[in-house]
Amino acid sequence: MGVDNDGAKELLLPTSRSDEILAKGETNRRDFLFKAYVIVTMTWLWTGYTLTVRYTRTAVPSDKLYASSTVVLLAEIVKATLSLLMIFKDCHFRAADFVLCIRKYYLGAPTELMKMSIPSVTYALQNNLDFVALSHLDAGLYQVTTQLKVFTTAVFMVLFLGRKFSKTRWAAILLLFIGVAAVQLNNTHDTGTEKRGNYLIGITAVLATCVTAGFAGVYFEMLLKNGGATPFWVRNLQMYSCGIVSASVACLFSDGNLIAQRGFFYGYDMKVCAIVEKRCFHRYLRNPLASLLILPTLLLSFIALLRVHVGLSLISYWRGQ
Repeated sequence: MGVDNDGAKELLLPTSRSDEILAKGETNRRDFLFKAYVIVTMTWLWTGYTLTVRYTRTAVPSDKLYASSTVVLLAEIVKATLSLLMIFKDCHFRAADFVLCIRKYYLGAPTELMKMSIPSVTYALQNNLDFVALSHLDAGLYQVTTQLKVFTTAVFMVLFLGRKFSKTRWAAILLLFIGVAAVQLNNTHDTGTEKRGNYLIGITAVLATCVTAGFAGVYFEMLLKNGGATPFWVRNLQMYSCGIVSASVACLFSDGNLIAQRGFFYGYDMKVCAIVEKRCFHRYLRNPLASLLILPTLLLSFIALLRVHVGLSLISYWRGQ
């Protein structure tokens, strides 16, 4: 018996559907693995950055301590170099196209360069405030307080971009704000008089960091949306070149004498180099997946902090014996 055309189509249909299902399943698996990779990487970067900065600013003797402003400046130089490399890649590694792109969009657009100076200076200020905060606060408390960036970013999105959020999101942001405030009030009661001054300095630095981070991120997004034909990596080059200038000024006024006496790289080791590396990629890891990282990042910071406190308590106990 023969099979008509309609019957043949019905026989082939399950096979084609199964192929589509298999292909879709493979795509979903790859998407899941990529998101898992991004989450693990971001968690490692954020937690590692916080703990490393806290350790290097508190455990290292003052006479061997590096100048934090040099780390910010070096990170800006590295990011500007990476932006140049990415522009060269977008120009298909053609030197003539690369030079033309730089002349047209960078050197030939001073107004756009001045616009990018605003988030550039703000980011440079934020980076220096991070070191101030982590010099006076524990890593876990710092991680909790910096989540107020979600609140400040939402406010600036409403003001600058006209973004509207649902009542559920505003309720979640309000709960986050209340939670951070509760942590601060509890920590204030537990803080001794001798440590209260350092605590206030650290909290002030963190709050300023949250405001500057929210403002700079939203302002940069606004420029990208209204930036016309300016390529993305040229925008980054504009911002980082202005960041080099502002970070250099910070080096000169805050640590100029120290750098002149000891040298630019005094106190540098592998941990400080790791801070520079994490500082370079820190800004690119702000995306919708970031909300998933708050809990694991806080947990890792608190676990590391708890191990340190337990170790110090055991050492004090053994010495008392």
